[in-house]
Amino acid sequence: MPAFDANLALCDGSAVWSFANLNTSDYGTPVSTTRNAGGFAILDLKESAAKGLSVVLICTQTYTQSGGAGDDALTVIIEESGSATFASDIHELGKFDIAAATKGVILGSETPATVVMKIAMKERYLRIDASCTAADNFGVVYCYLTPYPFRVL
Repeated sequence: MPAFDANLALCDGSAVWSFANLNTSDYGTPVSTTRNAGGFAILDLKESAAKGLSVVLICTQTYTQSGGAGDDALTVIIEESGSATFASDIHELGKFDIAAATKGVILGSETPATVVMKIAMKERYLRIDASCTAADNFGVVYCYLTPYPFRVL
């Protein structure tokens, strides 16, 4: 049994997370439920789990493996909307980070890493909005949605 359901992939790792792919080609901000060339897609959840969901971000490479630097900065925002195109009514649910000193940002020196964020949705559609600064490169990164990583008492 796979660890994650492919239908719950916010980003499937089709393209490396570099400035050219995330920002210049704009793969990092999907606007459709059809997966873009970077592997990003908006998920139509139809309804949310009553106890919440978890978004799992998996950075697989160190900054030396990806050709980046220790001070590279990655911002990944979890957003929801009532619109499938995210043209309006966008709500931020949270940002990924690892160290409190870099709130809302993952540094190249903090990778590889797996970061889990629990969310509670009110709207139907979910996406990630990923960006980095010029010349930054985080290599292959995956982002999945799952209802299972936390125990409920």
